[in-house]
Amino acid sequence: MSRNKKYEDAKKKLGLMKITLWVSSAHSDDIKLAAALMCDDHHLTIGCLRDLRTNRFVSLNK
Repeated sequence: MSRNKKYEDAKKKLGLMKITLWVSSAHSDDIKLAAALMCDDHHLTIGCLRDLRTNRFVSLNK
């Protein structure tokens, strides 16, 4: 078994899932931070986004 396969199996045992998505480079750090925080604390979720032009929050639950 390769080192990468062992790593992925260990993450799967922690209840994590590997996903790939394309994001704007301007927002990649925000997405990485949100994902890392949600992996560390499984009680966290994304509930809203902030519009950078108007500075208003936009609910994801509309």
